[in-house]
Amino acid sequence: METFVENNDETLVLKDGIATPKVKSYVPILKDRNGSEYLQNNELFRGKFLVKGLIGRGGYGQIYYGSDATFPEDVVIKIEPIVRNGKTGKRMLLEQKILYRLQGRPHVPIMCASGHTDHLNFIVMQLLGPNIGDLKKRSPARRLGPTTVARIMIQGIAALRDVHSLGYIHRDVKPANMCFGITQNTRHVLKLVDYGMVRRYKNPDGTRRKARHRPGFRGTLRYSSARVHDGKEQVPSDDFVSMAYSGAELLLVNLPWKLVCVEDIKQAKLDFHAPNSPFLLLTGPYFSVFCGAIFSLRSDDEPDHASLQALLSEMTGGKSLREAYDWEENYREACGSEDY
Repeated sequence: METFVENNDETLVLKDGIATPKVKSYVPILKDRNGSEYLQNNELFRGKFLVKGLIGRGGYGQIYYGSDATFPEDVVIKIEPIVRNGKTGKRMLLEQKILYRLQGRPHVPIMCASGHTDHLNFIVMQLLGPNIGDLKKRSPARRLGPTTVARIMIQGIAALRDVHSLGYIHRDVKPANMCFGITQNTRHVLKLVDYGMVRRYKNPDGTRRKARHRPGFRGTLRYSSARVHDGKEQVPSDDFVSMAYSGAELLLVNLPWKLVCVEDIKQAKLDFHAPNSPFLLLTGPYFSVFCGAIFSLRSDDEPDHASLQALLSEMTGGKSLREAYDWEENYREACGSEDY
């Protein structure tokens, strides 16, 4: 069970010498706590971050909602045990490193602090809104409107550009890893999150790293490219295939392979790639052309981010990235859209 807690803190904090009011947030707090939390409510973590509740848990760790008296937004505190099941946890150490390098990019969450205690690794970052997958689930039509999806994709491509420009690939692009901010200035700015599966694909001199013979699977099967099914080393084009699948799911309610047995998922994806695929055509003329451009990318290609964004320009319906999205208008577009 979860309950929503409103932050009514009216404290003014100094940012760049300017008194700024704290941002009000509505945060889902988990009520079915099992007593094995790493942090406790009202604990002042690291002497600075006030813990207000547990909001998520998974196989790698836990996520808490909190506040920082010196930061104008509420924060999330991600916790990972240094040793889990007898093994040293490295996922968050990688995420700390990547987030640090990406700071200042508009589509990357602000990291307020990171480090470790005797037993825990941690990252403190700005609180974001619900992920895109959850926003889709709230839609009465169980999908999002085409102008909203186009603008999500355009911003998602910009986020990938920032990651790829540093020589990294994300390897887990999906709606659940895309969120918008919660402030007046960030509520229409997409943030790509969860950098725990990132891998460097370029050497420091800009050349491609040599592909491993058996790299192992990383990512989420539903959104992984056919190359990943074949056990190939992931490259930037695989991130884009995952982005295309994410957009198609937002438009179509479900991907065609959602209920397909694992052994047949790869073939279902290849069928979706065909120019005359009925499912691909259902995404509409603009998005199907966008997908076609992505599906034609080779493993050694460096995708042209600007050209891919341009393919979606007509699909936006003339709406800017800063105009209201479907969930801000009671999903009016999704519920009224049949043809994209």
